[in-house]
Amino acid sequence: MDSARESRTEKPTPRRLEKARERGQVARSREIPPALVLLGGMVMLYYSGQIMVHALGAQMRDLLRMKVPPDITVSFMQDVLQTSAARLLPTVGVLMAVALLLGIAANILQGGLAFSWKAVGFHFERLSPANGCARVFSKNGLVELAKGTLLLTVVSAIAYRVLVDNVTVYPRLVLSDPQQLLYWIATISYQIFIRVAVFLAVLALADFGFQKYRLLEQLKMTKQEVREEFKELEGDPLVRARIRRIQRELARRRMMAEVPKADVVITNPTHYAVALKYTKESMEAPQVVAKGVGFLALKIKELAQQHGVPMVENKALAQTLYKAVEIGEYIPASLYRAVAEILAYIYKARNAWNSSR
Repeated sequence: MDSARESRTEKPTPRRLEKARERGQVARSREIPPALVLLGGMVMLYYSGQIMVHALGAQMRDLLRMKVPPDITVSFMQDVLQTSAARLLPTVGVLMAVALLLGIAANILQGGLAFSWKAVGFHFERLSPANGCARVFSKNGLVELAKGTLLLTVVSAIAYRVLVDNVTVYPRLVLSDPQQLLYWIATISYQIFIRVAVFLAVLALADFGFQKYRLLEQLKMTKQEVREEFKELEGDPLVRARIRRIQRELARRRMMAEVPKADVVITNPTHYAVALKYTKESMEAPQVVAKGVGFLALKIKELAQQHGVPMVENKALAQTLYKAVEIGEYIPASLYRAVAEILAYIYKARNAWNSSR
C-alpha cells in the first residue's frame, strides 16, 4: 500500500497552491464558458432580438425577390454572399463579439490569467493507451460521463416540452410570410435555449465546486511535506541567525536614538540603566524608551551624559524596571510613586538651574 498517499491529510499550503498555479493546475469547469456565453447571448437577444429578426427578415425577403439569371455563375454567387454578409455583419458581428468576450471572462473569473508552458507542452505519457483508459474510467471520467448524459437528457426533455407546448402553431406556419416564420422560429428557439442556458449555468456552478474540491484533494500534503516546506521557507539556520542579529542591531540603534530624548536615566549604578520619558499632555504614565545591562548600560549612560540627560542611582528601582517593563511600555501603577518622586526631583532641580541662570 502507498502509505504516503494514505497520510495526505493536510490541506495544501499557499506555497503549494502557487506552485500548482504555475504548472497550470487551477480549478476550472469546462461548462462555465458555454453556460455564460449561452446565457449572455439569450439576454442580449431578449433586448435586441427584434432588431436581428427584422434584419434577417429583410435579408430573406431580398433573397426571395432576387431575380436569378438563367446561368448562375461563380461571380453572381460571390456578389450575393458578399452583399448578404455586409448587411448581416453589424448585427451578427456584435453577437459574436459579445460571445467571445463572455468566453474569455468566464475563464478569467474561474482562475484568473494562469498561463503555463508546462501545461501546453507536449507530454509523451498522454499518448499511452493505458493512461488514456485510466483517465476514461477514473472518478473524473465517470463524473464527466454522468454530466454529459444528464445534460443530453435534460436538453432533450426541455426541447420536447417546448415543442409540444407550441404544437398548435405549426400548421399556421405553412402559410405564414417570411417575417412571421422567422418570428415564430426565433420565439420557440429562445424558449428552448433560455431554459437550457439556466440549467447549464446551474450545472456549471456545481461542476466548478466539484473541480475545486478535486484539485484540493489532489494537492493535499503529508505532515512531513508540510514540515519540509516550512523548513524551506525558513531557510538556512545560519541565514536566520544573521537576520536575527541584524534585527537586534537595528532595534538597538533605534533604542539608543531615544536616549537623548529621555527625561531621566535610572542606574544601578554600573550593571543596569533604564531611560524614562514622560510628557504630561500625551502620556498616561512614564514610558521606558531604552534599557540595558552590562556593556549596553554603559553605552546608555555615556549617551545620557553627552546629551545632558540626568542620571539617578536607584538600585532596586533600576532592576525592577529592567525586568518588569519592556521598551516602549508604560511603567506599572505600582512604580508610579517611586518614579514620580524622581521626576519631581529632576524637574525641581532643572527649574532651580534655569532660574539661577
